[in-house]
Amino acid sequence: MNFEWTPEQLVVRKKVEAALTGAAPEFDALEQADTNAVQATVRKALRLLAETGYLELAQDTTAQIPALIAAQEVVAQASSSLFVAVETGARLFGGLLAQAAPAWADELLAPLRRGDLIAGVALNESETKEAPGPQTIAMAVDGGFAINGRKSFVTNGPIADVLAVTVALDGQPAVAIVGARDAGVTIGPRLPTLGYQGLAVSALTLDNVRVPASRFLGPLPDGKLIDALRLTEALMLTQASVGLAQQVYKTAVAHAKRHRRGGRAIIKYQEVGFKLAEILTQVQTAQLLGYRAGWLAARGDAEAATVMHCAKIFASETAEQVAAKALQILAGEGYLWGNRVERGFRDAKYAALAGLSSEQARMTVADNILTLYRV
Repeated sequence: MNFEWTPEQLVVRKKVEAALTGAAPEFDALEQADTNAVQATVRKALRLLAETGYLELAQDTTAQIPALIAAQEVVAQASSSLFVAVETGARLFGGLLAQAAPAWADELLAPLRRGDLIAGVALNESETKEAPGPQTIAMAVDGGFAINGRKSFVTNGPIADVLAVTVALDGQPAVAIVGARDAGVTIGPRLPTLGYQGLAVSALTLDNVRVPASRFLGPLPDGKLIDALRLTEALMLTQASVGLAQQVYKTAVAHAKRHRRGGRAIIKYQEVGFKLAEILTQVQTAQLLGYRAGWLAARGDAEAATVMHCAKIFASETAEQVAAKALQILAGEGYLWGNRVERGFRDAKYAALAGLSSEQARMTVADNILTLYRV
């Protein structure tokens, strides 16, 4: 396994770095931006990234995953919120269409890859005792389908032009593509969140929304497409956590070099140096596990899904631990609202909850152990 980026991968990475450099202050301001400003900033970032080829990486082939990871590291460190907004459209929505490859996919993929389209993906539902099972249902009608249901947490919901919505059709999973302004589509108000405050999320209600057959994927009885979507999501959240941990580490090191106590920089005190060493060890380990998961996925290895879930668990929990340690190093300065470490402390919990939660991911890994690792 080679940990060096190839010349081709480095070209894309450097293009992404150059594209984002000038807009860094805008991306940092996302955390205090209203919904309109978030939408404008995401559109700008998408158009900048489109020129680098970033938006289409690994949409239809796992072979590009190492190149994608090399470039993702740059975006994830620029802004956690921006990274998740961009990846939701480019990799989740775009990858779904590219892998399913319906005849009409290019009608949406082309503007998506140009950065002209903000896309969202609606997966999560709130199942209750009174209403167990899937809550968003598709029924066949003349020329297409009627969709009814509600999604509780839709990334990019308030700013999206188009949404991919998972539904149940005759008990089988399927995906409907709906426009944000289609009749019967109600996007709820932007939800206030503990962290990732630059990310626009909302609930979504669908009331007899008509979707033509040309905007419907499924039924998908084997679930492979949904599983692939979940793995892409796990990669995204792993990279988001690694990028966040790297942001926090750099901030803690800079503070430790600058801040003085007893006439010398606090980085020279053992208790601070040891804590930074622990942070770096965790960050490097999470980064390497993400690389391994991506490498296995690119090879089509049978272990890829299991290791991807392992990476997501480890990276998300590492981000939480790293942020807590960095906050201890910054002390009172870190406790003040608005700095990178304080923000990272709030942001870090998101990845452990999003997609498959750490508990669900652990159960998936445990189940895979029974089939993959027979001893």
